[in-house]
Amino acid sequence: MKKILSFFIEAVFWVQFFITPLIVCALIGVFIYIKNERLLWLSITLTSLGAIGGVIYAERVRRRHGTSRYAARISATSDIWPDQYPEEIEAREKRARNERSKKERKKTR
Repeated sequence: MKKILSFFIEAVFWVQFFITPLIVCALIGVFIYIKNERLLWLSITLTSLGAIGGVIYAERVRRRHGTSRYAARISATSDIWPDQYPEEIEAREKRARNERSKKERKKTR
């Protein structure tokens, strides 16, 4: 059940990331078409480019971060939630420890 719910949530966010560039390009295409009906081909081309751009954007976000995690980070309020994820905080602390130990080794030499 948890996998089904997780898949559904990821799919909803993926569709949101896909639709955003599609709608922007489609609206621009509609305005162009309203101004000059002979430019229907341009409107269709812009909408198609928006769809392709939406797929590329949504897939890039899904592969690099995960759509739900990326959306959560975008909408997080820094006053309430920390701006980094726990593993990022741990990685930063580990780097700081390594740098401190390097400095200590240099001092002892």
